[in-house]
Amino acid sequence: MPQGPTALLTATERPEPWENASLLAPAFAARGIATVRASIDTLHLANGRICVHRVDGAVLDLATCERIWILGFGRRGSFLDKMQLLAALPTSVHFVTRPEALLLWHGKYGLAAQIELPHPATWAFDNSEALIETALREGGRFVLKPPGGSFGRGMVVAEAGSQRFAWAARNLTRANAYCLLQRWVPESQAGEWRILVANGRVIAGYHRRAVGAASNLARGGEATCVPIPPDVQRLAHRSALWLAERQIGYAGLDIAGPWLLEANIVNPGGLATLADLGAGDFAPAVVDALVSRR
Repeated sequence: MPQGPTALLTATERPEPWENASLLAPAFAARGIATVRASIDTLHLANGRICVHRVDGAVLDLATCERIWILGFGRRGSFLDKMQLLAALPTSVHFVTRPEALLLWHGKYGLAAQIELPHPATWAFDNSEALIETALREGGRFVLKPPGGSFGRGMVVAEAGSQRFAWAARNLTRANAYCLLQRWVPESQAGEWRILVANGRVIAGYHRRAVGAASNLARGGEATCVPIPPDVQRLAHRSALWLAERQIGYAGLDIAGPWLLEANIVNPGGLATLADLGAGDFAPAVVDALVSRR
């Protein structure tokens, strides 16, 4: 029996050329695996079938797919509904990252609460006064960021007691939204590593140095392709195995010194940057790791 396609569910109907969905489709094709792209916001239930609308307008029954890769969440208000619909698919359909894992781990709380991997001290509150009081009590410099943020959006680095800290705390908790308060680590002054991992394997990585307060490339950070130090390689491998045990098949790790700062598990950047830096095309290595998954 021929295998079904791999469905790439994206936040937009037609991803840009540098996005993961565009870069990974040729790598799947080279392995003889067809891919179908669809906006996750077209997900619907139709008389017992969980379907999406393909970019060509045809309806795709996701139960006929060999594999599903969730590469975006689409509209925020229907996130929970979409994850529940996807989780209801038969077990014969494989996910790169399970919907249940996205529910539990995308918000960064799980990483902050675990003790197996080294992570800076982190707090989370839905009101600014608790953030301000905690920072004043602990003292020093902190990173404030939204739990579900990406591309460095909303992230602020500020000293406890400063006007900048108070402004950020109040801005990030508007409408009782939660905000993460993470201890700033001095190792980040030398920059961070973005390491791509798939199915428990380290694929590749590059170093990025901050321009201003943020090392994220979307906020002006500078990337260089240099060999990954052995200690970073070891932490990345430990983290990759830890994620794979939790049914997270692909991630972008942010590492500074001995610290795992974040694990970006939904559509992390890195493949296009590595190609731009002249390091090569690592999409085939990602697909090879995922196809070998059991």
